[in-house]
Parts: sequence; structure tokens; C-alpha cells
Amino acid sequence: MYDNRTSMSKHIQIGWGNNLMNLLFNLADVRELLRNFYTLTGIRTAIFDHSFHELAAYPTRLSTYCHIIRSDPRAEAACIRCDQEACSKVKNERRLYTYECHAGLTETVVPIQADNQIIGYLMFGQLLQTGSREALWDRIYQNVSSYDLDMNKLYNAFQRKKHISKSIIEAYARTMEMSASYLYLSRMLILKQDTLAQKIDGYITEHIKDDLSVSVLCKQFNISKSHLYKLSEQSFGVGIAEHIRNIRIQLGKKLLGDTDCPIYEIAEQVGIPDYNYFTKAFKRLTGILPSAYRKENRAIQFGDDRTPSSPFQYPPSSHL
Repeated sequence: MYDNRTSMSKHIQIGWGNNLMNLLFNLADVRELLRNFYTLTGIRTAIFDHSFHELAAYPTRLSTYCHIIRSDPRAEAACIRCDQEACSKVKNERRLYTYECHAGLTETVVPIQADNQIIGYLMFGQLLQTGSREALWDRIYQNVSSYDLDMNKLYNAFQRKKHISKSIIEAYARTMEMSASYLYLSRMLILKQDTLAQKIDGYITEHIKDDLSVSVLCKQFNISKSHLYKLSEQSFGVGIAEHIRNIRIQLGKKLLGDTDCPIYEIAEQVGIPDYNYFTKAFKRLTGILPSAYRKENRAIQFGDDRTPSSPFQYPPSSHL
């Protein structure tokens, strides 16, 4: 399931045979990629680790339809099982896989590969493929009617979801396939045998509110400034000060989207107690003010919950 902690990166140890390697998962950049994809397509996308656990998603909130389905623990277990079975199939066949879940939605799983090994998965979906709405609803009803669900609400949510053609879904899938390669090539995912960069990154995340000057980090890890600068450039692609600033702003973005905390409190939580400096740094990195980002993010997160102009009625059928 989605990891809702404030950590901006995740360290995962993966093993093939007798070989163990360390995966540095830059969740801040990954979440930004997922957000950009959603802005372009309106489709929710998630990333899973090699063990089929969801690490990040955008929007973090499930669609209304899926939220209703998962309100019954048995149905939620079936959803998780569908995800894991799809990832397992992709792992065995080493190619993308599009399928219909138990609740009638079309999903696609794309493998993320590094050094010819699958290290994670991208999943997008919660889509309705074009076809007969009535026939699809009948099939969905047969699959989920045994669960303790509000079928009227589920039907209304079903009617709100737009249908997407198979060709468009396939085009999205190919785009995500290229994005999966980009994740590794752009160093959003880094396979490393040297764990010092991971330790430094973990320390930064855990002490994000504290003094993270170069001298503090060098003393903590007993390394020279030149070593720290070089390691940061090689592992994170930027200087250490910029890396810390990026983490702070990315964490600020997450808190703006996931909480109702005042902006000045968020600034303090991410280690930038000067509200004006936080605002300027945030705008310099994102192009918009924190308040505007929060407003825009909320509009996206809750976009599928807008009340339709005419309420849908549950269809007259034997399902009543």
C-alpha cells in the first residue's frame, strides 16, 4: 500500500542469486514524474518495488470508485491480490501487461529494469475501456455484489468514470514503458554497491529540520568536503546543498498536498524556518507560490469527486 511517510527517498536491498545490490529510490523525483503524467492524462499512476509493495502514487487518493470498492476489507484484499498477480506475471514475462481487475477497471503494469533486472513496476489505470456500459456493469455487479458495499454509490461512481478506447490505453502503456526506462537512466533509481550515499541521504531525510551544513555532514560521516561534493554529484546528480534544498522543497510540496498545516509551519518542518525564504525557494524550484501549489494540487486530487449536474439513478434491473 501507499507509504504515506514524509521520507523523500527509499533504500531497498534487492538480491539475485548470491548477489545483493542496493537500490536508492528517489521518491521525490518519482512522485514528480507521476504528477506530471497525471497532469497530462488525468490517469492515476503508482510505482511498486520489486516485492510488489506500493511506494508512491499520484494522486495519492484513490478514485471514488476504488475507494468505495476498498471500503470492504475482503474487496480490498482482492484489489491487492490483483495488483500482485499482475506484477508477478510481468516479472515472469518481462513485458508490460494490460488486464481487467476484479472490479471491472482496466490496469496496465510496466516493468522497471536496470542492468537487465526488474527492480520495480509502474502501474496505471482505474480506467473503463470503451464498450457496452450495461454489460460491463452487469459483470462488475456479479463480481462485487457479495461484498458489503453501497451499490448505489458504486453505480454513481461507475457512471462518472469516462470510457477510454483500447488504442489510447495502448498509447499510454507505450509512453509509460519509455518512462520506466527514463526512471533509471535519469538516476531517479540508482543501483549502488557503495552505501555511503544512501546513508547520507537517509541522514538528511531523518534530520531534515536540523542543521545540514557541509561541515555537519562531513563530521557525521568522517569524510572531507571534496569527497562529499564528489559523492553528491555522482550519486544525486547535483551538489549537496542543492540536493538538500530539493528534498526540503519536495517534502514541502508533499505536506502542502497532504495536510492542512499553515505554510509557515510547513516551512519549519522542512528545515527552512524563514517563511519568506521558503516561499522564494519554493517558487524558484516549482515556478509557483506554495499557496498556489496547494490550491492546484487540491483541485487535481479531488477532481473526480465533483457532483454531476444530474444525479444518476441506480439502473432498474434484477440487481435491485
